[in-house]
Amino acid sequence: MKNIILSLLLLSYVYANKPEKQYWDEVKNSSDIELLKSYKKQYPHGTFEKIADIKIKRLRQNTFEEDEIDSHNWIKGNVQYQFYGIGKANKHKGMHYQENLARGRAKKKLMKLYNDKNLSNKKMIKYNNMIETKQYIDDSERIYIMLYVDNYNLIN
Repeated sequence: MKNIILSLLLLSYVYANKPEKQYWDEVKNSSDIELLKSYKKQYPHGTFEKIADIKIKRLRQNTFEEDEIDSHNWIKGNVQYQFYGIGKANKHKGMHYQENLARGRAKKKLMKLYNDKNLSNKKMIKYNNMIETKQYIDDSERIYIMLYVDNYNLIN
């Protein structure tokens, strides 16, 4: 995949016009999605359009979890859970499908936290029996599901 991207970048750089190259050089290393979008707006069929799309997609994937936690007030209280996973799904195939998809994504993130903390199988099973759920549907009908183990229960 890296070889393909590098090849695209090299070919694009060779065939781009000078003003477009200069603009691209200014935004290509940015972690600001809006700057990359500005390039696409300035050069809608530009030489680096595909690379800009890939960078935007990767940046969105990397910032998704932070954005969803910070921007939604549906996680009530000030409690920071030690073990939690949040999953999101857009509504397009029915409510039950979307809930299951969001729940599966949340479970995957929760299991990753278990693995990162090197929990034993016995502890994972114990914590899985204590999982609580919160659900939120935003104005765009995206479904968010948070699976978490309350810190209070971990002490007991």
